[in-house]
Formats: sequence, structure tokens, C-alpha cells
Amino acid sequence: MECEPMMAGSESGGGTAGFVVQVERRFTAVQGLPSPVRARRGLPLIAPGAGIDVILRIGVAFTEEQLTGRGWFFDTDAAAEIVERYCADLGARPWTELFVFRPTFELVARHLYRQLADRIPQLTFVELRDETFGVTTRYTPAAGARP
Repeated sequence: MECEPMMAGSESGGGTAGFVVQVERRFTAVQGLPSPVRARRGLPLIAPGAGIDVILRIGVAFTEEQLTGRGWFFDTDAAAEIVERYCADLGARPWTELFVFRPTFELVARHLYRQLADRIPQLTFVELRDETFGVTTRYTPAAGARP
């Protein structure tokens, strides 16, 4: 399933104001990487195989001119289904088994952006929020960059 933008209608606002709609889902992840920083500081380590609570959040930016007659730009339900499927995959196995690269939050966020950009129009960012440790990592591509 892809998330298609709706065709623009006659209800545009006529300015350059814009919107960012965010879609998010929660899942439990096992990153599978040791934390030398936590070990060095004597902080508790995550037990092998133990999960952390994560939120995957995406943002889609669009202008008032792109609003349809129904007052929306894209189908958020379809985007939520796509994000839900990615979360199911991310929570299914340790990330060290899912990815061929070292699965830091930075690299996973960039990887997800590159995969989702083809499926969700005007994707602006992909964010991973580690709820367990209170850390948010957001990937936003450089202006004009192609995924």
C-alpha cells in the first residue's frame, strides 16, 4: 500500500502557509547493541534480549494550496497503516539481525526515511523516540536531496 496525495481542490487558502502532519506508532525494540558509555559510567545495562519502548514518528509537509476540497492533503489512515507495518518489522527481531549495518538510531532513522520517502509523498522527517531513555533521533534530509 502506498499513501497517495489527494488531488488539489478549490478550497485552497491562496497563501504560502503550510502544515506538517505527524503520524506515529509505538513498538518495543531490541536494538542488540552494547552501550560502552553506560558500562563505563556504571549505569544499568539493558539485559540481553530486553526491549525498549520506541515511537516511530513521520512528518509530512504541505502547503495550503495542496489542500483538497475535503480539507486534507493525503490519507493519514493509509500512512498510519504503513508506519504500523514498519513498526511490526522493527519489533519482530533484534535490530542487529534486521540490518546489515550497525543499527544505531541515527542510521535506522535514515534507512527508514529512504524506504518511506517512495511510499509517502512529501515526507519531511522520520523520528525514533526512545521512550525508555528519553532520547529522540530525527532524520531530515538536506534541502533538495533525493532519498
